[in-house]
Amino acid sequence: MSRARTIRELGEAEGHSQCMTRLRSAGDLVIDHRGVPRALVMLCPDGCGDVLTVNLDRRSGKAWRIDRRNDKLTVYPSVWRAEGCRAHFIIWRGRVLWCDWREDPNPDDEALLRQVEQVLGTVGRAFVEYDTLAQAMEENPWDVAWACRMLVRAERAEVEGNSRFRLKQQDAPPPVGRIGR
Repeated sequence: MSRARTIRELGEAEGHSQCMTRLRSAGDLVIDHRGVPRALVMLCPDGCGDVLTVNLDRRSGKAWRIDRRNDKLTVYPSVWRAEGCRAHFIIWRGRVLWCDWREDPNPDDEALLRQVEQVLGTVGRAFVEYDTLAQAMEENPWDVAWACRMLVRAERAEVEGNSRFRLKQQDAPPPVGRIGR
């Protein structure tokens, strides 16, 4: 079986076993909702056939976040299987982006790009995690990460590591009236 390129969201169900009954093919996903979203239950998009349960409930420990915009689901952070097929992927706007393929989603969102640049301009010279920016802006973390990387490509921002960004310091104009030696 080949890797899924999109997820197929099959709604909500109450309890893990109810979610499992709806899954048919790689990338199928059901939200276990018992009062609040508890988990994503999905067939691994790698095609290995394993069922993945991704915790969404912070009361149960480490939890992923979901974001829905324009009826497209995003999951943050990435899902990285330590066992089995060892798949590592991002669910972004209903698509599966494979981390080992280094995909560039290119959402082409100029308004977000300008907004991220403006917010980065308010933090001074400190490097800021894109996730922190996304939370402050109430935006999708993957979208903010994309915008930060586009600013780096345009040489308007700098990156430290893979996830910390700041605006590039503009070269100061030479002092007026100074005579060089």
